[in-house]
Amino acid sequence: MTRLFAFTIATLGLALPVAASEPALPQRVLFVGNKDTARTRAFVQLLEKHFASVHVAARQGFDPASAGDADVVLLDWSQSDANFPNDPSPLGERSVWNKPTVFLGSAGLLVAVRWQTVGGSG
Repeated sequence: MTRLFAFTIATLGLALPVAASEPALPQRVLFVGNKDTARTRAFVQLLEKHFASVHVAARQGFDPASAGDADVVLLDWSQSDANFPNDPSPLGERSVWNKPTVFLGSAGLLVAVRWQTVGGSG
């Protein structure tokens, strides 16, 4: 999991350490995953150190319209939590999803299959 945290920090452009006196980045982050798990709490704790606003939404039943205020969305989705390949994308249809998104766990594969993008199979 340490590698995953390091990758997430690098992906979000936070590779440099942030001094305690520096203000949080102004971006509003929405973490979509399994609420009330140790994994989600760990991600939120990390994100809150660097961003002004961090909100959590449950992946199950997530309404993509609720991401309206977020500047970036982190989607955490495990293959063990999915009815692969039949579950719909929590982000809705590709044609209407317009938020910068970071895929965690198997979210990239699971969404790519549903959206029929390159890299979704084979």
